Amino acid sequence: MAYIEKLESVNKEIVIENEGLKITNDALLLAKFIKKIFLKKRENEKKALEIGAGQGIISILLSDLENISQIDAVEIQEKIFGYLEKNIKNNELTDKIIPIFSDVKEIEGEYDYIFSNPPYMKINSGKMPNAEEEKISKYEITLNLEELTLEIKRLLKNGGEFFVIVPNDRLNDIFSYIYQNKLNILEIEINQYKKKDLVIIYGKKGEKKNSKIIIGLEKL
Repeated sequence: MAYIEKLESVNKEIVIENEGLKITNDALLLAKFIKKIFLKKRENEKKALEIGAGQGIISILLSDLENISQIDAVEIQEKIFGYLEKNIKNNELTDKIIPIFSDVKEIEGEYDYIFSNPPYMKINSGKMPNAEEEKISKYEITLNLEELTLEIKRLLKNGGEFFVIVPNDRLNDIFSYIYQNKLNILEIEINQYKKKDLVIIYGKKGEKKNSKIIIGLEKL
């Protein structure tokens, strides 16, 4: 059964049509962190890409950022893409958020910013959910962290920035992929949450190698 979540910070709402894909702390934390970073920026007319947009929560939460002129929201699952389209239209954001039904590996272009709350659970880690949509959204079936990092490198402009959130047990993996692809980490925020930490990685393509890493600690 569908239900409505109100996003008071942007005076919008999102219809959750799939109970297995409800709004998570990962998405809320990532959107909050990105907004904090953008408050310090002065440039305008920048183009952003969300990889794995789901039902649209992060892109909609960032829709009031004046620095960003357009967010391309990419979603690979047809059914979930339908929910994404509906939420964008319902919130009258068709001029700001462009839904794209595609595998990110097929996307072309260059972006100033890329952000993602990716499927970070390994296929062999625990019992998978029965629903196909939930499996693909949470497990590395169509996109793993190594592929995500490759796509970030490919699609970012030189000097472009990226934001990714993962649990602490995948931190070593994504650090390795970032370094292999010669991307650089600018800031890390560790959010202490129940039995695991959720870690936001903010980085850049084409910066001096990790010259200044800021580590923040937040408790939920």
